[in-house]
Amino acid sequence: MLSFFTRLPVPQVEFEEQRYIRGIKAIPFVGVVLGLILYLVSYVNLLFSPAVTALVLLTVYIFITGGLHLDGLADTCDGIFSGRDRERMLEIMKDSRIGSFGVLAMLFFFTFYAVMYQYLPREALLLLPVIGKSAPLISASFADYARPSGMGQLLVDNIRTPEVAVAVALPFLIALVLPGLPFGLRASLIVACGLGELSVVVATLRVKKLLGGITGDTHGMVCELSQMVFAFSVYAVQQLWAQAVLAQII
Repeated sequence: MLSFFTRLPVPQVEFEEQRYIRGIKAIPFVGVVLGLILYLVSYVNLLFSPAVTALVLLTVYIFITGGLHLDGLADTCDGIFSGRDRERMLEIMKDSRIGSFGVLAMLFFFTFYAVMYQYLPREALLLLPVIGKSAPLISASFADYARPSGMGQLLVDNIRTPEVAVAVALPFLIALVLPGLPFGLRASLIVACGLGELSVVVATLRVKKLLGGITGDTHGMVCELSQMVFAFSVYAVQQLWAQAVLAQII
């Protein structure tokens, strides 16, 4: 699964459907590996300014993932915001060319992280890819596949309760067991995990209404969307917590 979902220098394994199916349960743990890498890279803030650190983190994230889910984010935005009927939306999403809404989604993605990486606590970087890699499993657990066939159908057809349970619980478990966190930060991570996973449910329900189901592209979309919701939620809850503490002191 590391060779499939990342560009890390691990032994490359030839893709086979049965290997992928057996590896579904390991997808959230790919997020753990990515989170550890981002956590370690974040220590460049000892040398660089917050803005440069954010740029380094963004570059590393894209490099180690190969931008795998960004294509799905762009294609999904092109389709669902096109205002066309269901069949035409699916055709647009399958088109290899990027449209205006896909471009806007990419611009928002890069701007969002160029700003948000400057304010995220280092511990949040551990959880960010775990949320993202868990998102497609949660989405696939309650949606049918919208196309007759496709790569994403393997996940939809083979997701089971144990895999979903791991995907839902793992981010919360990590947030609970991370040592030495102040109460406010731990609480913000837990709340953000919940909001990140809630965004997967809301987005999947909306996609089901528009497309009649989900696709491989929407897997990528919920991955990136849940990560952005998580990141913003960590920042927002921390700000609210700091203001509440300050108000009590005053």
